[in-house]
Order: sequence, then C-alpha cells, then structure tokens
Amino acid sequence: MTARFAIRTDGSTTIGLGHVMRCGALANALVAEGAEPLWLTTTPQHRPADLAPGIEVVVLADDDELGPTLDRHGIRHLVADWKFTEADRVAALRAAGRHVSLIGNFLHGAVPDLHVRQGFLPALSPSGAAALSGPKYLLLSDAYRALPTRQTADRANRILVSLGGTITPVLDRIRERLAETFSGLIDWRGPASNGPVPPLAQALRQADIGILAGGTTLHEAAATGLPTLCVPIASNQLDRAEQFESVGLGISLNPDDPGFDRQFEAALETLMRDAGRRGAMARNGQALVDGDGAGRVARHLIGLAATA
Repeated sequence: MTARFAIRTDGSTTIGLGHVMRCGALANALVAEGAEPLWLTTTPQHRPADLAPGIEVVVLADDDELGPTLDRHGIRHLVADWKFTEADRVAALRAAGRHVSLIGNFLHGAVPDLHVRQGFLPALSPSGAAALSGPKYLLLSDAYRALPTRQTADRANRILVSLGGTITPVLDRIRERLAETFSGLIDWRGPASNGPVPPLAQALRQADIGILAGGTTLHEAAATGLPTLCVPIASNQLDRAEQFESVGLGISLNPDDPGFDRQFEAALETLMRDAGRRGAMARNGQALVDGDGAGRVARHLIGLAATA
C-alpha cells in the first residue's frame, strides 16, 4: 500500500521561505521513494518552483481546517513546519491518533512523535521526542546532491547576496557597504516575490563568496562549498550562524553589533584575497553536507508508516 503523508507549511515576506523550501525538498524525496505527499498551506503562492507536479496542493484558510482535511484524505502521518508551533494543537492531533513529525529547532513547548532538527551539529530534541538531527538530515533539494568539488579562484570575482525571503533593513545596510568597492561583482537576490520560489542552487555554485542570512540557505551554501559571510537577520538564526562558523564553513557577523559595518568590510576584504581560507571553507562544507538529507528523512518516515 502506498504511504500517504501530509506536509503543512507556509512562506511569506514576514516568516521567510526556508520552511517551504526544506518541506519541498522532503515532499519531492517522498515522491521519489514512492510515497504520495499532500501539500497543505495557507500561502499557495509561496511554494518551491520545483515541487513535483504530482503533489496535490490543498489551501487551508487556517489551521482549524487541518484535522478535518487530514480526515477527508485519510492521512494519519503529518509533517509540519510552522514558524510558531501551537503545543495544544500538536497534542490534539496526536490524541486523535495521528503521527506528528515537526521540522525545525523551535517547538514552543510542543511534543511531537518525531523531531527533524535542522542544524550543522547534532542535538537532542528539547521535547524528549525521537530526533533526526545534524548535517545528515538537512533537507535540501536534489540540486545539492553529488555536487563536484568546488574549485577556488585566486581572487573572488562574484559575490552572491541573499538575506532570505523576508524584508529586512539589514539588506539596505549591506548595499551601502558594497555600493562603491564591490558594486560590479554583486548578484543580488531580494525578498520573496508573489509566486513560486525559484531554486538558488545555480547562483550559489557560480558565486565565489556568499553574503547570506542565518536560515536554510546556509545549508545549501555548505553543500555547494560556498565560503560565506553569515549575517543573521533574526534572533532565531543566531544559533545556526554560530554553528556555521564553529565548524569552519564561514564567518558570522551580528548586524546588531555596534562595530558591524567595520567588521563586515574587513571580513569581506579578507575573504576576497585569501584563497586558502576560502578553499578550506569550501572543503569543510562539502565534506559535512552531502545533500541527501531529504532522502534519509523520507526513507525514515516511510519506514515508520510501514510499521504503524
């Protein structure tokens, strides 16, 4: 019997696009493994452009429709990636006999059946639930699997700037820092537009240096071996940014630091000149993140469904 799953996620210029991008990678991996995922969202305009065409998209007015929708489609296995997780809702879903897997690092007191954490270092779930955690389980699309080893240029000639899908004043500050010296080297990727989210893999592979926020794009950068200046734009990105730097993948700078502007310019100029350091970052990233995390999680979920 074909395994059926529902994936619940949203994206916007307020909450970003990382939730939908990593859920899209998992949905496609489930399809590749023979499962039939259902995509449940209140923001159908914000979904991955490469979402498999056979995946049915169901638009919810709000999460009060979640339980009835799962019942109507006969689905017991829910995978949810909320910006803010309601502990009572998760408890009610589980009490009704549903298996709930939660993606992300912040559960807000919720207790799932399975916690799929996203970070560069393994960690237990704060809920006490079973966890899939660490770089082996980072949810990335097929575009990040089995990539060739990055070749490091003597001097960087192309800088990718992408601070995720949210609208942030930090982007304007970075524009000012780059306006004169580096203006001809920049590939700008702005906040979310009102349509399917295009993949960033090619831009990451073509760049020599990334200036990225502290979200899911950091995982993609590691898989491509892109040396990166990480500028976390929200408090929930600080932990991932610290991990990113601690495992040797790049440099993390806090835009709230009074010395940020000076630190940013110095760090970028250093990376531009130092091919050896960029090469080490590239090797560390590609050794750590192999791009098959979505496949591993999909196979784990299908195994759980088969034994339930």
